[in-house]
Amino acid sequence: MLVSLLLAVGGVLPARAQVSSPDLLREPSADSLLLLSFRARRVGVSTYAQQTSLQGGYSFTPRQNLRYRLLSEWLYDERGRPPFVREDYLTHVLHTVALGRGWQAGQLLHYEQSRANATRSGAWLGRLGYQHRLRPQETADTLSVARYVLFGGLGYDARNGRRDLGPSYGLDITTLVYPDRQSTQPVALRLSGTRSNLGPRIWQRTVAEGFYERTVDEYSTAALRLGYRSNRAEDYVPGNVQRIQSDTVASQLTWAYRLADRVAFRSDNSLVLPSRAFLYRRLAAESDTVQNLRYHQRELDTRQELHVSSRKLQFMLTFNYRERNRSYSLNNNRLLSPTRLEVAQAREQVKDITEKTTLWQSELTWLLRPRHALTLLGSAQLLRVDTPSPENEQDRDEAQHLLRLTWTGRWAGTFRTTLAAGGEYRQFVFVKAAQSAENYADHLLHWEPGFTWAPGPFSLRSTYHLWVSYQVRDRASEQLKNRASRVLEQQQNLSYQLSPRRLVTLDYVRRENRVGLLNWPQFKESPLDTTITHDLAGGLRQGWSGNRGQSSLRLGYRFLEQRTHGRAALVAADGSSSSLIYLRNVTRQQGPDIAYERHSNAGLALTASLWLQQLSTFSRYHPGTGLYAGTSYTEEELARETRNLYPYFELAVNWRIGGWRQ
Repeated sequence: MLVSLLLAVGGVLPARAQVSSPDLLREPSADSLLLLSFRARRVGVSTYAQQTSLQGGYSFTPRQNLRYRLLSEWLYDERGRPPFVREDYLTHVLHTVALGRGWQAGQLLHYEQSRANATRSGAWLGRLGYQHRLRPQETADTLSVARYVLFGGLGYDARNGRRDLGPSYGLDITTLVYPDRQSTQPVALRLSGTRSNLGPRIWQRTVAEGFYERTVDEYSTAALRLGYRSNRAEDYVPGNVQRIQSDTVASQLTWAYRLADRVAFRSDNSLVLPSRAFLYRRLAAESDTVQNLRYHQRELDTRQELHVSSRKLQFMLTFNYRERNRSYSLNNNRLLSPTRLEVAQAREQVKDITEKTTLWQSELTWLLRPRHALTLLGSAQLLRVDTPSPENEQDRDEAQHLLRLTWTGRWAGTFRTTLAAGGEYRQFVFVKAAQSAENYADHLLHWEPGFTWAPGPFSLRSTYHLWVSYQVRDRASEQLKNRASRVLEQQQNLSYQLSPRRLVTLDYVRRENRVGLLNWPQFKESPLDTTITHDLAGGLRQGWSGNRGQSSLRLGYRFLEQRTHGRAALVAADGSSSSLIYLRNVTRQQGPDIAYERHSNAGLALTASLWLQQLSTFSRYHPGTGLYAGTSYTEEELARETRNLYPYFELAVNWRIGGWRQ
């Protein structure tokens, strides 16, 4: 796999400028470094993934540096024809030479390829940079600087059977200014722009950002962030070039106030105005163009937090309000008549939407005793969705209320207990009558006990979580859709330290999910489906250490079983009749589990694991009484059993080599 990555580097082509990030244009460190990262694993029964990354830098001379990054990422499914899902390659090389007096020259080579999308793109860019102090006459201010980077070259892009080549160029300006001698926080400004003319297509990106944080007094601090981003991406669609124009204006104001150590207040407010346009132009005069479409959006987010603390009490109160408005519009690029344009405009405006979310949340922690604490958490949230168009029936309100009480206690020795109980109420209401059949209320209860005991080399951690949900429909005609769900999950983690380098572990997880038909007025339920999962893993870990590093080997066994209980119909061999059966489908995955880790002092980290899994599936049933109208099976289908062996593996290597100097 690494060989394929290196071969991809040899086929580097000039690439488009918009893929280059200003962060990658910064001067690399003078220290030489090489970092190799490799990871391969089995994702599923027939799916495998690997990722290889090679990045580092090299100093030819104190003034000449090279920084590079090579990446190969594959995701394969052996059942496919051809047998792959994704295959991507990336190469990035930056070479810089310091010319003196703040000047710097260099070149950038970038290439990326995606086999799944059949695209290849790259760029070769020469760059010229200059850096200087903004206040050279003030000897005390050596941190206020400005940096300019100008780059240009050729860009290349191949997709949809077309190959485009054209000029790519850009500019990046970064400044760091301290307003006065007393300032400890600078004003950071950045302006960046790139453009690639690739045949009939244009790729363009512009970024303007500013940030300033100021300590108002000894109790309060304020910060302001302003930004503008514009991105123009063009691609081919049948007979047209599609232009996706994205513009975003963003602002954020933060103010933090602290009165001694008792009271703290923080206000975080942001306003984002994104817009996007889908514009089309013909590749030929005889081509039919597509209707231009655009939308404007407004996103408002304000969050206010109040913290009060004392020796035994801690209190937090949060208010959060979010609002999102989106509206669509059309351009008459197809020269439609006023009537047809109005119809098309109304069809798009059906998607107009407004979402408003209001959240109140509070948390109170009371230290009853030095070893016992009580925490009360409450929240209330309301989401309102409004669609101006009468044809859109998604107007709805979603309300959620939560109350949770947690007690944590530490007892003599190393014994600790936790107990949590909570309740939730959710209400989902469609405003328009056409969707009112979907209205429901959800009642949830939570019960979470647990304890930890760690006397000496022995450690036991046990947690339980039981949550019950009752989903009740509003309409009387929809009561057959009412559902009751009970989920019980428990985790047991046991370990024993036999020696300083030898550890025995045993982990067990059990999850049971029961779903039933709920009769809410009589508070009764009829079982529909039950799924029970057992996951048991145990092993012995042995460690070694020496002058060259540390290693560990783990030998264990893992057993995973999932059982699904339900009702079905058994069909007679001649198909003349069917009867009710209580069916149980079982899936078992089990086998030895081996893991090895190696961390050397030379910068090598190796992790390898193998689960030699035997997968088996089978069914068991016993007859019931009466008939059942639902999923049906024959005796031959229920007697069928499968057994397969799947080695699930994972290999990860990280190798860091540093200290090379010219």
